[in-house]
Amino acid sequence: MSQAENTAVSEYSCAAQWQQPATVIVGAGPVGQRLAAELRRYDSERAIVMFGDEPWAPYDRVQLSSWLADGAVDTGLVQNDINLRLHLGMSIERIDRENHEVIDARGIAFPYEKLVLATGSRARIPPLPGIRLPGVFTFRNLSDAQSLMARSVSSRSMVVVGGGLLGLETARALRRFNTRITIIEHSAHLMFNQLDADCAGLLQQHIGETGINVITGAGVKRIVGETRMEGVLLMDGRLIECDTVVLAVGITPNVQLARDSGLHTGRGILVNDHMQTSDADIYAVGECAEHRKTVYGLVAPGFEQAAVVAHVLSGKTAEYGGSTTATRLKVVGCPVMSTGVVETEWPRKTLVYSDRRNNVIRKILLD
Repeated sequence: MSQAENTAVSEYSCAAQWQQPATVIVGAGPVGQRLAAELRRYDSERAIVMFGDEPWAPYDRVQLSSWLADGAVDTGLVQNDINLRLHLGMSIERIDRENHEVIDARGIAFPYEKLVLATGSRARIPPLPGIRLPGVFTFRNLSDAQSLMARSVSSRSMVVVGGGLLGLETARALRRFNTRITIIEHSAHLMFNQLDADCAGLLQQHIGETGINVITGAGVKRIVGETRMEGVLLMDGRLIECDTVVLAVGITPNVQLARDSGLHTGRGILVNDHMQTSDADIYAVGECAEHRKTVYGLVAPGFEQAAVVAHVLSGKTAEYGGSTTATRLKVVGCPVMSTGVVETEWPRKTLVYSDRRNNVIRKILLD
């Protein structure tokens, strides 16, 4: 028997021999980590097994754009805990719901009393011609960040597709290497889901002053190139020459494990107000979960969901009623904050403070 197989058997034996059945968390991202911490608050003796498919010590992926900008990222967010067994670089391939087991990539089964899926999401890749050419990147995890960091050393001209939160932070972070950056956003203005046209215009002015070019109201038709990418062709016929493209056009929830296990899924894994899936012993939290037809692409709602699950698994009463999302830009050098619903035509009263000389707009929309 190989060393890896011996280790796997030992790990299984350790998990199986815990006096109390384990709570298994699939996903070691920020939401999975928060859930483990919340569970520990209520029960210091609970046996917890966490699986992360990345090889790194758990890190705060929310800080990845800051890491690109200044080279610092928090790691080791899961504290040392004798009753928490952390498996890194190991994906869960199957859920045996009948026997209450998860099976990892080595074929080793781990028993669970309760299972929580915190599988997160992956970067959405639009079906564009040339999208698989060398030089096209996504920015979703530490591996992506390292690849972009290495690429930026030699890149002379980058296009960031997507003018939302991630796209703006990515563009600003990569600007530190004096690379020529162009942001392309298909909507009428930047941060279309968080800002109105006035505020977005002020933000675009600031970003332009940092040396980043912004093109709005323009969709991408194709990535141009034969053996390597040479530019981006827009729907209106413009060709933006570049040697690197970064895709920041949204997320796709990771639901395949749940779907293969027979759990009900829509865009995400369908959950009720207790964050339970269609199997009462399996829960889902974070960007993989769909609650009341909504998938939240921000970490804060995932933290709220994790708190609900921790309460429920600890025998307390808690329900999740949805989240009011709040968005902040971290690395663009301009304070931007948005919370609640943004409407272009708001039927209620709007309070506005505007100081154009100092580039300030503050709005409150009253319903």
